Amino acid sequence: MTAVLYNESETPPRPAPRDRIAMSPELPASLKTLYDDHGEKLRFLVVGAWNTLFSYALFAVMLAVLGPGLRGLSDSTSPLMQAIGDHWYLVVQWLTWIVAVPQSTIALKYLVFHSKGHLGAEIGRSFFVYLPMQALSSVSLWLLVKYAGMHPLAGQLMTVGVSAVLSYLGHKYFTFKTPADKIPAGS
Repeated sequence: MTAVLYNESETPPRPAPRDRIAMSPELPASLKTLYDDHGEKLRFLVVGAWNTLFSYALFAVMLAVLGPGLRGLSDSTSPLMQAIGDHWYLVVQWLTWIVAVPQSTIALKYLVFHSKGHLGAEIGRSFFVYLPMQALSSVSLWLLVKYAGMHPLAGQLMTVGVSAVLSYLGHKYFTFKTPADKIPAGS
């Protein structure tokens, strides 16, 4: 008979996510060490790649769906509607951002930072972290489309890489930061 270290009526304890990989016997020691030292950054890169793909695909779909109607506004007699029609791709970019930030925050919360914080508050802080990068991305996209003659999809692809490091630092030290008084002693 095998000794049981937990009450049989309970679910057996699971190792923490970072410990599961470190305990994996099939991984070479160098990979275990790499993950122990940089696991959060590696998870951030993988989830960041997903978030980027999601956002870019959403941008492409929204360009195709909303673009024709928004472009048609450039013929309007209203100066505001003309401006929206002339810069339709920026309107789509901001609408995409509004949808993509919550998706990104949820993925980062559960798959990268393993945060125990309130999801609504973290989504709010994520919008705050992403806002400067979104503004810079919008200016860059506008310049690439207007002066370099790029299609908005190509311009958006070029602006994507600008925000990765700033995003990581903003989320690590602001969005998912655990207040010092909530960190268990000895951590």
